[in-house]
Amino acid sequence: MHIHHVKKLAFRSASALAALPLLFSASAFSATPEPVDVTVTFVEAITITEVNALDFGLLDSTMANTETVAIDTADGTTDGGANIVGGTQEAAEVTITATAGVAVTLLVNNVTDGTHYTLASFVCNYNGAGESGCDGGGQANTSVASATVLIGATLTRNAVAMTAGVDNGSFDINMTYD
Repeated sequence: MHIHHVKKLAFRSASALAALPLLFSASAFSATPEPVDVTVTFVEAITITEVNALDFGLLDSTMANTETVAIDTADGTTDGGANIVGGTQEAAEVTITATAGVAVTLLVNNVTDGTHYTLASFVCNYNGAGESGCDGGGQANTSVASATVLIGATLTRNAVAMTAGVDNGSFDINMTYD
């Protein structure tokens, strides 16, 4: 064979090899495209407005260490030692506005205890749905446009020496879209 024919044959072989990927291209083995929908729900900002504070009323200053007074969301009380001596015992009340029909979590956190007591075991009633715990992991609900939320808790006397007078604490109530 002449060199000319060898070059021609080599050129033809190289051309055939170069075209080979075109016969077996990725597009020949690709899946049929599948459209994927996009869903977006735009929601309004959640607003929370305090209507009234959690009020334990007048408690006896001789309340013993570890004694408790609890207020439920219907303003009912449980007094572990006849410590309620007057005043009004009332669950806290807030109004929450949000986009209706969305999964939400209601949560009490950032509790600031008073000097002479601790607050715990928070319960909430979201828009009349019934009372259940709303501290710790929070309380799951489906939002309504405007809801009344009632909040109760248990006050436990601590060991700090008692002095008569006002002893305020606080807590945050939060609601988030899930």
